[in-house]
Amino acid sequence: MSTAPGRDAGHRALAALDTVLARKPKRDDGALTEATMELTQFRDAIIAARRTGGIRSADERQHLAHLNSVLSVVIGVHFPLGETPWEELQKARDWLSDLVAPA
Repeated sequence: MSTAPGRDAGHRALAALDTVLARKPKRDDGALTEATMELTQFRDAIIAARRTGGIRSADERQHLAHLNSVLSVVIGVHFPLGETPWEELQKARDWLSDLVAPA
């Protein structure tokens, strides 16, 4: 996948998700809040790049959709309605890893 704008925030979110996955807390974890904040910064950077015409390829246009999927899963883990979906969070973490990987 090509490099997305805002990768630094993406890397910080990835580190926070790694912390959450290592701990698997029974209650809310500050790292989930951190991951959510960093993911929204990452998303804002992608949106800004799209608005200024900095994103042109089909892969780059998909970054926002993929990132929104990751953010949805993280919020679902942050506020689970039942059992915490750790497997889904691991998948979202892997998607995020693909987004922040060098081109």
